[in-house]
Amino acid sequence: MDNNNAIDINKRDKIRFIKYVIATVIAAFVSACALHVFVYPADFVPLGLEAVVTMLYSIFPSINAGYFNLLLNLPLIIFAIIRLNKKYVFFSVFFTLLSSLFLILLDEISFPQYLEDERLLAAIFAGIMLGIRTGLMLRIGSSTGGVDIIAVMFQKKFPQVNIERIITVICLMLIGISYFVYDDFNCILLGIIQMFISEKATTFILKDTRKAVKVEIITKHPERVREDIVINLRHSATITKGQGLYSGEDYYTVVSVLNLYQMADLINIIKGYKDTFVFYTEVQGVFGNFRRYKDEIVK
Repeated sequence: MDNNNAIDINKRDKIRFIKYVIATVIAAFVSACALHVFVYPADFVPLGLEAVVTMLYSIFPSINAGYFNLLLNLPLIIFAIIRLNKKYVFFSVFFTLLSSLFLILLDEISFPQYLEDERLLAAIFAGIMLGIRTGLMLRIGSSTGGVDIIAVMFQKKFPQVNIERIITVICLMLIGISYFVYDDFNCILLGIIQMFISEKATTFILKDTRKAVKVEIITKHPERVREDIVINLRHSATITKGQGLYSGEDYYTVVSVLNLYQMADLINIIKGYKDTFVFYTEVQGVFGNFRRYKDEIVK
């Protein structure tokens, strides 16, 4: 590797690190606001270890919730430092420290809280905000600590177990336990609503915003189809050779990933070929060099 490439890689790593730090700061602030503004005044528990923090804060309101958050996460953080990936642990610890600090500061400055009777609105907005913070942390390959760390460690010992199922079961157990703290069945319903909305918000953040479609074209005219895709749609494609199971004749499969709005143009192209059909599915996400070529000829 030459010096220029080494410098470029080092620069990219620094830029990526700065982006991750910014994302973690935003996630921590959003998390603290969701808890302070919506969760604590509405008397229900959020998902994760913060459910325990919220219950302790409800029992001991004179102690800032930020201290409970630090205290409960500390043993998990120590264990994670020993057992888990360093990058994962670093940003998880950074998030935990920041979110705890923000909780302390918001309480110290008497930041406004949602004190209306509409507890359902509090659960909805708390779910959206907590889902956003979780999505941001997952996008950088880390977590919000707490239950996530427990689940990762559990999966390392039992890799055949679904980690999402572990987290869901733990969260539902904590929500159920909250009834004995608040003596209110509504707190369980609000906690479940918040958890459901949070998961939807997390999925939205993680989902790639680029709408793309994977197309597979079965044809006897691969070169002509390739030229139409390259020249008219300005995308590349991959061609593989196969054989018809019934006819025994040679066929070719042309695979490409296109933008959603290009499907109508592709269908019109395929109509010009006999013995050709196409099937396609919307992809969940796209990573890498997915773009329309601006050159007249795609190399």
